[in-house]
Amino acid sequence: MQLDEACRFLADISTIGFETIENRKELNSFCTKNHFHHVQDPFTPQYLSSLIEETHENTILFIQDALLIKFVVVKTKEDLILVGPYIIQDMTEANVQFLLGSLQIDDLVVKDYLGYRSHYHLASDTEILRDIQTLLEHTGFNPYDFNQEHNYDEKASLSKSWEYQHKNFENIINERYRIEQEMMEQIAEGDDVAAIRSYRTIHNNVRYMGNFGSTPDTSRISSGITRATVRMAAVDAGLPPVIIDTISGESARTISRLNSREEMYRENERMVRSFARAISRYRKEHYSSLIYSAIHLFESRYQEALSIEETAEHLGVSVSCLINRFKKETGKTPNAFLCDLRIQKAKRMLRNDQYTIEEVAENVGIPDANYFVKCFRKITGVTPSAYRKGYYNDRASKKPISEQTKRSSR
Repeated sequence: MQLDEACRFLADISTIGFETIENRKELNSFCTKNHFHHVQDPFTPQYLSSLIEETHENTILFIQDALLIKFVVVKTKEDLILVGPYIIQDMTEANVQFLLGSLQIDDLVVKDYLGYRSHYHLASDTEILRDIQTLLEHTGFNPYDFNQEHNYDEKASLSKSWEYQHKNFENIINERYRIEQEMMEQIAEGDDVAAIRSYRTIHNNVRYMGNFGSTPDTSRISSGITRATVRMAAVDAGLPPVIIDTISGESARTISRLNSREEMYRENERMVRSFARAISRYRKEHYSSLIYSAIHLFESRYQEALSIEETAEHLGVSVSCLINRFKKETGKTPNAFLCDLRIQKAKRMLRNDQYTIEEVAENVGIPDANYFVKCFRKITGVTPSAYRKGYYNDRASKKPISEQTKRSSR
């Protein structure tokens, strides 16, 4: 495949520019088309020409300007290819204010800059490199013969001293704490929708800083701070300590296994939602702190072989105390309640025919399939197999007449 043809093909499928540059006029055109502000030295013909001359053959050079716009120079013995521009992170208005303040730019409006960035595709350097290597491989080059180099504009360096000198940094921090306080109040009120919205606002306002130098360890520290904040809100709302520790401990164990910042962010969202919903339910139901804690424990660990002795020990009461108070408030013994809960979970799984009866039994904490069938029949009046068959027969009878006609005509 010819180089020009390959570049056009990749540009079409990736929405990122791939251009072969054959003369100074084409180089000037690239710079003119993408230059937005005088601080962007790499998009000036003189600077870019000098950079290309200093670059050795068989080099893939990643370039980032002061406004965090990136592009790549691919230099072979005879050809020059420019890839991009593209961006590698999202930015909020607060992020842009942070950046422009650090660069001491006072002649650029935030919304104008965001409009400029919106013309460029969001991608990672890894994605871009993969496309470049594909291009080279299909045009007669060996991608592994190419060195990779990076050129970052010094003005875009994000040092800690620069970060704290930023004139708007204090305002950004104050705004974050204001939203954080709102989130704590929303969690304490059991409003999971509003709490998640606030958490996302906090996350977006600090995401810009997280894109520079963030590691799994720093993300875990951030998750720990979020967890502590949410725990405080739950304590203020009066959520029983056992439930607080259960939700918090589960989240901490999950975070310890993750390595992606975005995965940790999603886990933090799940934790915020769990706390808010637990508080909402606690306020609506008229159980004591002890019994609500027991119910939450059953719902969290119904898949395990959870005994009444273990439950009582976890809650810090005697077995007899737990049984008596549980039956008084719910009308059922703890074991009967747990059995009902497991059968309800089993009914949901039986509506999916990809699970065998044995797999359903094990997944709801009753590994003995025969005993599971016995419990299921006692509570529902039918066997698991009969329940599944009845569910699918009922669904079939409720299908539109036209669909039933199609099935019968096959």
